[in-house]
Formats: sequence, C-alpha cells, structure tokens
Amino acid sequence: MKDKALQVLLVEDNAGDARLLREMFSKEKPGSFELTHLLRMSEAVVHLAKGGVDIILLDMGLPDGHGLDTVRRTHAAAPGVPLIVLTGLDDETLAAEAMKGGAQDYLIKGQIENRALPRVLRHAIERHRMQTETDLIRTNQMQFKDEFLSHVSHELRSPLTAIYGFVTILLDGLAGELNPEQREYLEDVLRNTKQLKSMISDLLEVTRVQEGKLLIELRCTSVSDAIVYTVNTLQGAATTKGIALSSDMDSPLPLVCADPTRLRQILIILAENAIKFTPANGVVKIQARMFEKDPDFLVMEVSDSGCGISPDMTERIFERLFQEADPALAGRKGLGLGLHICKELVIRQGGEIWANSPPGQGAVFSVTLPIFSLSSLIAPGLREGRRTDRHVTLVVIEIGSRTGWLSDEVRAEHSHGVRDLLRRCLHSDLDVLLPKMGFTGAAELFFIVAFTDAIGGEAITKRIRERFEDSDYFQQADLTFSTFHRSLESIKRNEIESTQDYLEKVATNIQELMNEENSSRTVENGK
Repeated sequence: MKDKALQVLLVEDNAGDARLLREMFSKEKPGSFELTHLLRMSEAVVHLAKGGVDIILLDMGLPDGHGLDTVRRTHAAAPGVPLIVLTGLDDETLAAEAMKGGAQDYLIKGQIENRALPRVLRHAIERHRMQTETDLIRTNQMQFKDEFLSHVSHELRSPLTAIYGFVTILLDGLAGELNPEQREYLEDVLRNTKQLKSMISDLLEVTRVQEGKLLIELRCTSVSDAIVYTVNTLQGAATTKGIALSSDMDSPLPLVCADPTRLRQILIILAENAIKFTPANGVVKIQARMFEKDPDFLVMEVSDSGCGISPDMTERIFERLFQEADPALAGRKGLGLGLHICKELVIRQGGEIWANSPPGQGAVFSVTLPIFSLSSLIAPGLREGRRTDRHVTLVVIEIGSRTGWLSDEVRAEHSHGVRDLLRRCLHSDLDVLLPKMGFTGAAELFFIVAFTDAIGGEAITKRIRERFEDSDYFQQADLTFSTFHRSLESIKRNEIESTQDYLEKVATNIQELMNEENSSRTVENGK
C-alpha cells in the first residue's frame, strides 16, 4: 500500500530560502512530501483553516507578522499541527522562546543539510503525536480520578456522619460513663473522623468546581471580621502546637466585594496550611492592608516561619491533587486540594492569589480582593461626556419564604438563582445589579441601579414580575416576592465639580435610599 505524502506548509517570504528548501524536498523519494509555499501569515491562516496540513515550516519574519506573534497566530489557526520555525543565526534565542511557546523544533537558515530536513520533519511529527497521546492519557486519568473521588466522597459521607454522631454521644457520656483509657481512644477516633470529614468536604468542593456548581454570593464584606474569625477559630490548634498565631490590619479597612463565607474559608485554608508546616515555637501571622499596586484592591497575607516553598513549586502548589514529593512532609499532607480550592474561590471573586518564599523566612501567601465601591460600580452609567444631569432609579426586590427560616445553604442557592434571573431583566448594559447589601429575617433585599426615569423603572419591575411568575423553580421553592422602584430626583453636576466628586454624590444618594429600605424592613420585623 502506497504511503500518503506528508503535506508540508512552508510560510516564507524570502524567495531564495524558499527555493533552497524546495530543492531539498525534490531530492526525496517521489510522493514522500507535498510542499505548499505561501508568502504571508494571512494566507497561511486561510490555508490552515481548510485543514489537511501535516506540518508547518514557519519563517519568524514575515511582511504581516514577526517573532513570537507569528507562532501564536499559527497555533491559534491550527493548534493540532506540529510547527518548526525557521530563523536566522542571530535569532536563535528567539527560536528557543518559540519552542517554549509550543514549536516542536527550529532550523537555522543556511545551516540546513539536505538529508537532515526530512528527518527533522518526521521526528517533529512523531514527537507531536506522542505528546498529544500523552496529554490525552493524562486528561483521561484525571477525569477518571475526579469521577472516582466524587463517587467515593458521596458514598463515605453518610457512614462517616453516623460514626461522628455516635462517637460524640459516647464522649458526652450519654451512653454511660467512660474510663480515662476509653475516653482517650474515642478522642483519637473523633480526631481522625474530623480529618476524614475535612478531606471529604474538600472532595465535594472540588466536584462543585468541576461541575460549575460552586456558589459565590458577593456582598459587602468585612475583611477584619473574617480575620478575627479565623484567628479565634484556629487559636487553639496553634497554641497546642506551640505556635504564635496573630493578626495585623490597617485601621480602618474598607469593605470588599466578596462572599463572607468563602472569604473565611480562604483564610482558614491558608492559616491551617501555615500552622501545619510551621514547627513548634514558630510564628503565623495574618495581615491585611491596601494593595500598593492597585488602590481598588485589598491584599491579605498569611505568612509563617516554616520550611518554605522551593521557587519552582510556587505555581504548582495550586494545582489540583498536587502533592509535595518530599517524604519528610508526607505525614503532614492531605489530599492536595486545599490550595486548589482556595485559588478557585479567589479567582471567582475577582481577586488573585500567589505564593512566595523569601530565603530562610518561611512562606507568604497573598490574596487580593476588590474593594466595594458603589461609585465605581455606577461610574459607567455616569461617565464623563454625558449630560450634566442623569435620571437614576433604584429597583428594589424583596424575596422571602412562606416556610419561614431557611438554612444558609438553601438561602445561598435561592439567592444565586434570583441574581441570575435579575441579570436577565436589566434594561441596559449600564444598569447595575448590586452585590447583596443585607437581609432581614427570612427576607432578602436585592437592588438594581438603573439609569432611567420612573417610566423605565416601571418597565423593569414589570419585566421582573413576569419572569418570577413564569419561573417554575421559584414557584416550587415556595418563595414570596415583591418589587417596586424609587426614582431619584435629577442629580445635576456642577460646572466646577470633578467627575469623582459627582460620582460620590450620586452614590451617596443611592446609598441613602438603600439604607431607608433596609431600616423600614428592620422596623417592620421588630413590631
């Protein structure tokens, strides 16, 4: 059976270099290669879109593309086709960078041997095939591991809950008095049960991340409160190990736009990690301050005096199921999920997380979160260049439950669904669904700032009513619902007033309206 000819795409604008390469291919066995020669990057993109190319020879200096940009554009057009870059003698460093960016190999013009070129192409194709297969195997293995761990974690949760319940009954003396030895054994069982529960919780959390079911409920949140909660929660564990756990915060700290439960979860994970890897008589500190590089963010740092992190691991430690290879640390390891969960939580709240380890100073984990600023949220609707007065309407939505009290988990699920529905009811891209500003009893208030007058506000409230009435989910959840709007008087901008001052003035008026609504609900509930 005759072998299929390898389809080679040569993208080269130098006629002399192209002629030399074509002559090299002509000396090969007829039917081994079919060469297509193009002069420009734009022509190559069109050709690659049609498919059928086995390998690409790419000059890194084209009339419409140069350097690493040509590599990126080629990969974007044909991510599954192996690539060899062609470079001059002076650009060898750039070619090496191209290989880091995904090129299989590089050839220096003027130094290509006749018989070497076909061999290089075949080897590049084979390496690319092997890499693709390896990546596929790794992906399948990870998917299988995820499915297996998800199944196991769900199956283990019920029996582990039963074990935990019965052990606590015994320790509380509800089934009779225990002698010291029995109590010691049961406390050991309880300690290990708690560790298993923590691992299973991590597995379930990762499953939610992979399935896109990780709930984040943004609201105005105090970082100070979260840090105090974390220190109080972990102070006992730190003291038992002989570690000084403390906090240091700028005062006062502005509120951030974050999920308070998830913020505490982030800090607990990082602080527990720091305590775990810090020896006795060590120090763990949680700090918070304005982020020097961006005044719109706060930065929190969890530092320790432990063993530190090697420089090549500061990125990998956030990978899912990553485990440090050092056997001396194996006894202090969990499943390698905590930091991965941490990173997902931070990113989904609009922040960043990173780690560094100064020589001899342990490790420092840094987290940024956006500062809550009502004036920043409404700025696009009031940006400079518009009219000197703008109509602003506050749409208020109150969601309650006919069954009364709801658990935090159920409340968060309902709130997530409500916010999804409200986003689809906004009048324009400039309108803003604000983060959760508070709730009273079984009811929660949601606010929309709409840049429209009273007529537009009525149209939005009508749309919201119709969407809620048509929603089977909210009918089945037995939720109560009401909505109305309040329009602000026309807010004029003075000629000498700066844009920021004007934004703050409008934001203050909106905040006063929201405070009135929250206060009225508090008074009603207090009757």
